[in-house]
Amino acid sequence: MNREHVYFENYAATWDRDRKEDPKKLAWIIDLLALPPDGCILDAGSGTGILVPYLRNALTRGGHIEELDYSGRMLDRARQKFGTAPDITYTEGDILKVSLPEKHYDAILCLNVYPHIGCGIEAFIKKAVHALKPGGCLAIFHDQSREKTNQVHQDGNQVGPAVLPPVDVLEMQFISAGLSITIAMDTDTLYLVKGEKKEIPAPAKGEPGISSQHPHTETKKVINRLARISGHLEGIRHMVEEDRDCSEILMQISAVDAALISTGKVILQDHISHCLVDAVHHNDQESIEKLQKAIGKLIK
Repeated sequence: MNREHVYFENYAATWDRDRKEDPKKLAWIIDLLALPPDGCILDAGSGTGILVPYLRNALTRGGHIEELDYSGRMLDRARQKFGTAPDITYTEGDILKVSLPEKHYDAILCLNVYPHIGCGIEAFIKKAVHALKPGGCLAIFHDQSREKTNQVHQDGNQVGPAVLPPVDVLEMQFISAGLSITIAMDTDTLYLVKGEKKEIPAPAKGEPGISSQHPHTETKKVINRLARISGHLEGIRHMVEEDRDCSEILMQISAVDAALISTGKVILQDHISHCLVDAVHHNDQESIEKLQKAIGKLIK
């Protein structure tokens, strides 16, 4: 048992009292993740079961929750709170070492866990992808800002180094493991990256498909940017719900508008460099005309 493990074992009894969760924020995050109402959810690094009430509210058609944590006392505290109902199981184990079943979970969630995984994060993400069903998601999130999370660790209030990176670093780790980014948020109130496991069927023999006819070299960059924009929009909605200052909201909307235009330019450049070259080579006037219309809409 290492120092960090001992820390959480000793803190289990008073964790819920000291943590001071924000129920409204956690409910909003779980709603944003859009979990399947009958899904099988792994709460990795679950602690005392902070997420259980919110997950139960999301699983409106049943579903199952697995609480996984390496602190037996944390899990004991969760059992005291939620009992042994059939919709929840408790697994004691290190998320970096425990064996996860293949294609078993609809979602794997990690709340405030990243700083404790450290250099094992890439191995964990790959393990998570292996354990997700096609269409399943991995979400790594904190219910406070990245800056505050790292400050807490640097101040020594919790064990572990300040390792929570900017979202673009985590996004690339997700993408490298085969996940498609759907949400990326790094705001002054929360941090969230969600990726989905998508298995694209190979085209039938004799049908090369669009991707082989028109290769797009900037696809990952575009997906990355769109995920950030999606997260930014959710952040704006959150600001509106909190009745934040209108000038702040308008500035954020302006930033989203600029980000969309910038992403459109990336797509346009990629299209000109690949699809348009192919269209000219094959004298495809229809594709050329479509591009002209698209450019007109983008720059008007």
